[in-house]
Amino acid sequence: MHLFISTLLFQNRFVSYGSEHLSWLLYGALTTIFWIWYGRRQPDEPGKRRIGLIMSLVPVTLWASISVYLIAYTDPVDLNLVLPFHVCYFINLMMPVLMWRRSYFLFEIFYFVVMAGCIQALLTPDVSTVFPDHINIRYFVVHIALVQSILYAIFVFRFRPTWKGLGKTLIWMNVYFVFVLIINLLLDTNFMFLRKKPASASLLDHLGDWPWYILVSEFVAVLLFAVVMLPFVAGRRNKDRPAAG
Repeated sequence: MHLFISTLLFQNRFVSYGSEHLSWLLYGALTTIFWIWYGRRQPDEPGKRRIGLIMSLVPVTLWASISVYLIAYTDPVDLNLVLPFHVCYFINLMMPVLMWRRSYFLFEIFYFVVMAGCIQALLTPDVSTVFPDHINIRYFVVHIALVQSILYAIFVFRFRPTWKGLGKTLIWMNVYFVFVLIINLLLDTNFMFLRKKPASASLLDHLGDWPWYILVSEFVAVLLFAVVMLPFVAGRRNKDRPAAG
């Protein structure tokens, strides 16, 4: 049945920018527009927070359910698949806190990681299985939902990132790197690909061998964080520019 559905709808193996990949990106664009539209229709702040919370709980529930399934029905259990220490999966679990508490502190940090990291993960997916495999669905739903949540915070909560937030993000990310490195050593895992590169093609393939790609990634992160800050810098300049006439 799995093979029939994948062959009928998509390919029988995942292909970057094939019909399945493009379908997921289209799904992400349409559902993002829907959630932002629905959130902006709410008449008050509690309503906007409630819709944001519901939106953010969908990928959390999916991630947790699939992790429980993998623990119960796979042997041996792959800890890389059931523990939430890849940064995007960790942020996924924290996103309902941002939405319900309308936390600008979390937004400042999550904005740069999600817009620089999760978008790259959607454009160069680290996934080998095809729809409707549960790993495939979890990967795309979670990464799409993270981008949705950040855009929701921008267009519904009217949050804006700052250069100060970029600095905070770099500090917190390095603290998290050290934490994950310890986890990897204790559990023999490869969260955040700190021990080796992912098997599928990714940006890391162009950054050298271990451990150099980790060090180079720091500079790439600064560059990408600056790039995703640029639309707001340009927006402020246009706002401050005097009107013609």
